[in-house]
Amino acid sequence: MTNQENRSIILEYIFRNAPVARSTIAKKTQITPATVTSISSNFIQEGIIREIGADENTIDSSPGRKRILLDIVPDRVHAIGVEFTSHHIRFSICNLRGTPVLQASFSTEKTNNGNITDFIAEKIENLLAERPALASTIIGIGIAVPGHIDIHQDKVITNSSMCPKFSGEALRKRLNIPIICENNVRCMAFGRYLFDCSSPDTFAYFHVGAGMFCALIENSKLFQGTNYYAGEIGHTIVNPNGKKCECGKYGCLQTYCSETWLLKYSRLLYESNAETILTSLKPCAAALTIQDISTAFSLRDPLVGNYISTALKYLGITVSNLAIINNPDKIYLHGNLFSNTDIKEELMDYITQQLLFVDDPSDQTIQILDYDTYAGASGAAAYAIKHFYISNI
Repeated sequence: MTNQENRSIILEYIFRNAPVARSTIAKKTQITPATVTSISSNFIQEGIIREIGADENTIDSSPGRKRILLDIVPDRVHAIGVEFTSHHIRFSICNLRGTPVLQASFSTEKTNNGNITDFIAEKIENLLAERPALASTIIGIGIAVPGHIDIHQDKVITNSSMCPKFSGEALRKRLNIPIICENNVRCMAFGRYLFDCSSPDTFAYFHVGAGMFCALIENSKLFQGTNYYAGEIGHTIVNPNGKKCECGKYGCLQTYCSETWLLKYSRLLYESNAETILTSLKPCAAALTIQDISTAFSLRDPLVGNYISTALKYLGITVSNLAIINNPDKIYLHGNLFSNTDIKEELMDYITQQLLFVDDPSDQTIQILDYDTYAGASGAAAYAIKHFYISNI
């Protein structure tokens, strides 16, 4: 391997495992101890990493000699992460540990006739103009998009009406800052990988939002696939006799579980004068939110309850199938819907029932994460750190 490749491997290992000793880095990365010592010394001189003291629990191979632990310098540089959806544009400026130093969220209604590129550029210019000291530390921008990236045509492949007016290249030219774009859930997964040292090197990240997507980190690499099918778990069939999805198929998972379809069903209930708690929560159907649906479920609304229980059953089957077929070390579930404890517990019950055929009391494969509205933006910052810092240091 080249010296540049060794530098990147060593730095990423420190990101994921700090505080860590040089001998451990050499053993785990299979890079010679001499090379690790040389590169880590250069990193210290460059202000990239630092020594934080001796490991009090372990003695090195030399008698009585304690190992010196290394860590990154978290505030040396920062990255900007941006996520845009059909409802919000969120910004998160993070240090190298993923700690946000600034976050901001705006409604898409404030964009200039849906010109998402100009809106993002203007907001970033304003944020950095107000903080010139922070601006000088920015190494790149990650953009989390609600779809797939066609790098050859500089466009996003999605059914969102916002995306035709987004251009990563135009943004790059206007801001004169390195920019990289990626699917928003893949960004969330990479943020979990880079910023959470407890995450394994192989895991699935299953996000339920307006749509549904499952990203995979495999042996510390973000799985991309060779076409636009990869990750589109919302378009797996759970009921062949179900409703027609916007993709043209019938009974896709997202026609039951996505926020878009949950809201569609609930608004139909509201407008049909059905006996539902929903009518007492908001003045009109259009005002209903996922929180309202969640509240109705916890209040035992029979119509909402039956629908969500069916959705959770199909979701539980899908997650358990993912555990069986892909067998990742971990499956993270993330979505606003799971903020409701009743919904979370019922979903875990369905998943547990599907996996009972394997008697493994130690299994901790499935984890429902606390909902984070900035997961996409922070993940995009992590993706920028990987490409413009770790891989190019």
